[in-house]
Amino acid sequence: MRIAFLGKGGAGKTTTSAGFVRYLAGRHPFVLAIDADVNAHLKGALHLTDFQGPEAELGEVKNDIIEYLKGDRLDLDDKPMVGTTPPSMKSRFVTVAPDDKLIEQYAQRSGNISLLTVGTYKESDVGGACYHVKLTGLQSFFHHLLDGPNDLVVADTTAGTDNVATSLSFAYDMNVFVVEPTKKSLQVYLDFISVAPHLADRTYVIANKVDGPGDEAFLRKHVAEDRLLGLVPQSKHLKRFEQGKKEALNDFMAEQQQVFEKVFTTWQSKKRDWQEYLDRLRLTHTKVCRDWLDDYFGGIKLDQGLDQDFSYERAIAGLNAKKETVSV
Repeated sequence: MRIAFLGKGGAGKTTTSAGFVRYLAGRHPFVLAIDADVNAHLKGALHLTDFQGPEAELGEVKNDIIEYLKGDRLDLDDKPMVGTTPPSMKSRFVTVAPDDKLIEQYAQRSGNISLLTVGTYKESDVGGACYHVKLTGLQSFFHHLLDGPNDLVVADTTAGTDNVATSLSFAYDMNVFVVEPTKKSLQVYLDFISVAPHLADRTYVIANKVDGPGDEAFLRKHVAEDRLLGLVPQSKHLKRFEQGKKEALNDFMAEQQQVFEKVFTTWQSKKRDWQEYLDRLRLTHTKVCRDWLDDYFGGIKLDQGLDQDFSYERAIAGLNAKKETVSV
């Protein structure tokens, strides 16, 4: 299961993401956290000092990730594989486990939390790079991820509505917007469901920095009751944490405990339709190919000749069969 935190900058999105990751880690064997925000602050917000492993940035190794996931597939012929290319039965896949090859190679680990980081801009990117390019490896990662209902993947994503511009828009089972009780902050959520109404049923709101009945009334006026997961009061602990007092994070997390419980139970009620996911991925891949990718690669039809026999259900069955063989 996958959940994404979104919202306008300054609303507490990354702090809330970090708090939720630590909430889960206190109750479950393993959590995969992903920093997919251009600002790349999730590691600091987690406030864990014992991270070990490579400080890799997925944006810098996106081609290596795609080459690994390509596996032994033959349906591509000489065509390049890109972030939206649907898998083949001969692809390699990712599992939510600390010893998964890709996670082990690129994630940093602290206790039962593994953290993957897309990365931010470098000096060499100035004037010639788009963050969507850096997200290419993460797109392919998600579309080759065989996660089940007991697997926990939490992503801190780019601010605003930018997530709808890539195939990551439908990669998550649940989206949570962290908002402040202001028109500008709330508008980001409203714009998202307006642009992507097909994602409205999996998109919710947490309100931060709520100061009294007036703020609550404002929020309830604009957010449907079944979409509002919780109201977090104006917090001196959050302010202290954002001022650099790291010990205040635990106090802020305690304030969010009830909200986190609501987020988790709502998230666990979601059921992924793998066939719908695959259909949307294929449609998205065809669209980006026709819009610009085919021309970019010299007129090659990148969506032609792909493995039409592939299904995620078959891939998962094959993975489970391998596990049973190994256990025997």
